[in-house]
Amino acid sequence: MDRAEGIVGWRVGGASRPVLDITVPYADERRNQALLREWRRQAGASFPVPPLRLPRRSEGSYRVRIRAYELLDLPVQDQYSDAVAGSTGGEGGHYGDEVVTHVTLSGEWRFASRGQESRVGAGMLAVRRNERPWDFEVARGTRAIAVVLPASAVRFPAGTDLVATDQAAPAARLLLAQLRLFAEVSGDLGLAATTAARDATVELFQGLVNDQVNDDASFAPALLEAAKGLIEARLLHDPDIDPRSIAEALHVSPRTLYRVFAEEAAPSVMAYVLGRRLERARAELLSTRLTVSELAGRWHFADGSHFAKAYKRRFGETPTASRRS
Repeated sequence: MDRAEGIVGWRVGGASRPVLDITVPYADERRNQALLREWRRQAGASFPVPPLRLPRRSEGSYRVRIRAYELLDLPVQDQYSDAVAGSTGGEGGHYGDEVVTHVTLSGEWRFASRGQESRVGAGMLAVRRNERPWDFEVARGTRAIAVVLPASAVRFPAGTDLVATDQAAPAARLLLAQLRLFAEVSGDLGLAATTAARDATVELFQGLVNDQVNDDASFAPALLEAAKGLIEARLLHDPDIDPRSIAEALHVSPRTLYRVFAEEAAPSVMAYVLGRRLERARAELLSTRLTVSELAGRWHFADGSHFAKAYKRRFGETPTASRRS
């Protein structure tokens, strides 16, 4: 039993043979060519290989194993991979311009495109638009369920190309339960029932995206003001303010909070927190007899030196110079 076999979860395709089961030594000088050649031999033209790059190591082997299943027109794959990097998406790329979901059961996927980066570790789920090119890395011993949907099946809000969430989130739990059940009973369903199940599955994908990213234009300014008000209330008494705690208090995802600050041309969440602490500290510097060290401790800076450096970057002069003037 290998690492992937021992994971509790669902298996796509039951006991069917893998579409791919390839092992290539990392030390092989022609390991990338060997992987490509064997992939094409086993899978043929119907299962294209993405551009892959195997790391060079003195020992061990790379293994990839994929089982595939069709839920009407929705390809589903049970993927296992050791450490590898590659690219996907874009015009003429792997999977074309479709929507691709990865449900990570072990290990980690890392995606990057045009400055956007996302880590999808065990217990996470990511839905992404594949019409733009993505670079990816797979950690050793990664297993995931991948689902491919037509590009027109899921509408993403403007400016959003990847939505990631915890598999324990309610919308994700509902979607995964539907996928498991659909996979279990699809072979026994007639065409009408299969089509209805397929459409319900796609609707749940849309629901997941909508649940994670609110597309209401009036929502962003209101959420930004609510976040600023919450930060202001906690500046003095909460030394551990962070985006996650703010998002939880406002009942949104951290990703939504980041997006709203970016859309409203505000500083990042933590840059805003730092700026407000410096402004409040400056007001007290000019109106009280508190020392620089006392102000640093009061406003949750590591020490007087860190406070003085941050203060000078913000206001162009040291705290001492401000007090003298």
